[in-house]
Amino acid sequence: GARDMVRNLFGVDEESTGGPYRPTDPETSKKAAKGVKIGSYHADIVHTLGLVYPQGLTARAVSEHSLTTGKKELSPEKANTRLKELRDRGLVDFVRDVTTLKPLEHRTTEGNTGRVHALTTQGYNEYVWLAAARGMERYQ
Repeated sequence: GARDMVRNLFGVDEESTGGPYRPTDPETSKKAAKGVKIGSYHADIVHTLGLVYPQGLTARAVSEHSLTTGKKELSPEKANTRLKELRDRGLVDFVRDVTTLKPLEHRTTEGNTGRVHALTTQGYNEYVWLAAARGMERYQ
């Protein structure tokens, strides 16, 4: 069905959970292991950041957007944890000051700031793939 079509079209299994992979694995399984599972918090964050790409958002802004998705709320703390995991996987990075290269901070709440996260090129490619795969799901 559509699931196989997506898998064949993109060479990625959308059911992949982003688990560990061995350096000896073929390139396709490395790519699948780095991918994010549709419907996961990681996928939701990639989607949210994809909507504002190439700009970025703070963990609090990602959390606030999660309220509009109709799913269980993603707290700013949990959003921050998921963003770190996505950074570790190379899909997200801090937006950096062009001069100092330090992560940019935006005001979040009174007296507080948060680092701004944006998709990397790899992360944006994942966003495009997820959007296509989600579109395919409607036809199953």
